[in-house]
Amino acid sequence: MYAYFRTIVFIFGLIFGSFLNCTAIRICRKEDFVKGKSHCMYCGHDLAAIDLIPVVSYLLTKGKCRYCKEKISPRYPLTELSFGVITLSMYLAVLEPSLRLAFTVDAHTLILFFRNLFLSGILFIIALTDLETFEIPDGCIIAGIITWIVTAPFMSGEGVFTKASLLWIGHHLLAGILMLAIMLFLTMAMEKFLKKEALGGGDIKLFAMLALYLGYAGSYELIIFSCISGLLFAAIRRLLKPDASKAFPFGPAIAFSGYLLLIFSERITNWYLGLLM
Repeated sequence: MYAYFRTIVFIFGLIFGSFLNCTAIRICRKEDFVKGKSHCMYCGHDLAAIDLIPVVSYLLTKGKCRYCKEKISPRYPLTELSFGVITLSMYLAVLEPSLRLAFTVDAHTLILFFRNLFLSGILFIIALTDLETFEIPDGCIIAGIITWIVTAPFMSGEGVFTKASLLWIGHHLLAGILMLAIMLFLTMAMEKFLKKEALGGGDIKLFAMLALYLGYAGSYELIIFSCISGLLFAAIRRLLKPDASKAFPFGPAIAFSGYLLLIFSERITNWYLGLLM
């Protein structure tokens, strides 16, 4: 039974990943990602349903367009598989433990899962667009903030708009404001010392947006994880593309760290506090 649920969730992740990749590409190309039809990037031919099956279509056509025979970038199946894994991981971390306990899911857990999944999709688009354009779309930051506002009243687990719920909202809102102020201060200090740009405005806004979700401890962990991830990503990029520019977008490292902390932040915080006691 659990294997069946996992398979369904993974397939859903593949489909969602295909949509997110398409959205990121259209944002980079300044195309309409809501109304525009899927088409071949080389010949412009509209794609049929059989061309849009995640991973399967790529394998059936041996990585080539059915119409012009040009090679299709492996980015498509790789991003689809990646988000399939992301979706499955979030399911295993949030939903399945509840199912195993009572074979039912309460409203708080369900909202938490879809909130985290939607935010993961936003982070996925941010990572893809920043890698290609060195820019983080403001629309993605706004979508993340709106998602937080809509779901925040349900996140305390102790009722909607109760004292506990309002305290949760207040503390997380303050965490976002503090993160914004701290990152602005650090960026200005680093730029004055290094005499060059340190963090882009999009990176600062992304840090602040994620702090709304992660709270005080999670924000601190986000800075540490992002720095470690950024160094790892830069090292991997240097190995794969030795001749690539030294400039490297920081957004993917922040997004990846944010996703990990959506799952592990509470455990990391409890582990750290346990060491102090």
